[in-house]
Amino acid sequence: MIKVGFLVSYDFKYLYKSIPLVYDASDLIVLAVDKDRLTWSGNPLFIDPLFFEWIKEFDTLNKITIYEDTFYIAENSPAENDTRERNLLAKAMGDGGWHIQIDSDEYFNDFKNFTSFLKEKNHFLINPKTKPVEIHVQWITLFKKVQGGFLYIKDSFDAIEVATNYPKYKYMRATRHSKKIITKFVLLHQSWARDEDEIYTKITNWSHRDDSDNIAFYQFWKNINLNNYTEFKNFHENDPTKWKSLGFISENEIDSLKIDISNFQLFKLKSKKKIIQFIREKLPDSLQDKIKFVFKKLTK
Repeated sequence: MIKVGFLVSYDFKYLYKSIPLVYDASDLIVLAVDKDRLTWSGNPLFIDPLFFEWIKEFDTLNKITIYEDTFYIAENSPAENDTRERNLLAKAMGDGGWHIQIDSDEYFNDFKNFTSFLKEKNHFLINPKTKPVEIHVQWITLFKKVQGGFLYIKDSFDAIEVATNYPKYKYMRATRHSKKIITKFVLLHQSWARDEDEIYTKITNWSHRDDSDNIAFYQFWKNINLNNYTEFKNFHENDPTKWKSLGFISENEIDSLKIDISNFQLFKLKSKKKIIQFIREKLPDSLQDKIKFVFKKLTK
């Protein structure tokens, strides 16, 4: 069984795109909504009632359930509230099957093939407690909407955990199960490619609110444009090595970006070949077989 969970908050409008991408290939979709309409930071949030009307009209196969609960705990940090909500959402989705959690601003254009991949590994569902596994996909992060297209994170090795057979979350979506499978499937992340007001709302309410100087990074983000974006290297706010540089995609709408997904997958494959070449050329023979075995397990 394929179960998908979404957290519904201040950026609910992106669900109009992200939900339809997973609808046909899922068996159950659960939307978690704070019943007091508060963010993880305790600030008021607005969800247009028309969104829920759209859900009723769109859900022709009765796959979607609305789960409302209290997700803001004052003594918790935003990150702790995030993790807590994901665990409560997992309980609402019920035991068994593949649990998939996707954020509102993440677009899974190849979801049908991803679910086929999961079903090939249904042996992990027989006794998940003794064989917990975490499935990762490649993350393509859009950084800014600019004239004529988008700036995106280039030369990045970002991967994000999205699926598990044993949904016991330790830190946000991370279960930290020892068994990890890193796939070549791609999740397009709208992330920072939003209006300035939306970005400010995001950084003052999201789970990473306390991780770094978000306001300083916000000012940095505002000053990036088509004329200077190539000047910035290693600039991720928490881990500079994660975001090595920015690239430009000449497309005006998110929908048209999916035609370029295969190019990103090829980049990942080329990167894998470079790592294998490094193993062959730089490591002693005594270590090569062990490293190759581990790398094969992590990237299959």
